[in-house]
Amino acid sequence: MAATVIDSDRLYGITYRPQELALYGEKVRFHLRAAAVFDDPEEVTDTHFRVLVLEIHADLPQDDELGRQAGSLQLLKIGWELTLKTAAPQQVGTVPEVVGEAGRLLERIADTVNDLARRAGLEAPLGPEVVTHLLTQYKFAPG
Repeated sequence: MAATVIDSDRLYGITYRPQELALYGEKVRFHLRAAAVFDDPEEVTDTHFRVLVLEIHADLPQDDELGRQAGSLQLLKIGWELTLKTAAPQQVGTVPEVVGEAGRLLERIADTVNDLARRAGLEAPLGPEVVTHLLTQYKFAPG
């Protein structure tokens, strides 16, 4: 198996409701996942892309204080993309996780979300204990 290194990372996309996240902060669910990003599953290359996505949802009760309908409300969806380089070309979607990859991307996600919350005059929602908890729950699944 060829050695793989992290080449770069960047924000992939974000949808964020900072005020609602502050309001529903204790009533949220987290979902963290990673996926390879490619167009042609048969492609063989030395440049690979993967995105780590964090979603936060609140389950709203019938008597929601803002008068919203009961159900799930997406409060945050953010993806951070990683560019990986392999020593030899490999098929897309087959590159194993690089040690520390998820932690690096989740730290970028937390920094971005926390910075935007602070700019809105709110408390940073993704503190070190939340990041640590998410990483302990995270399981990498290639492809």
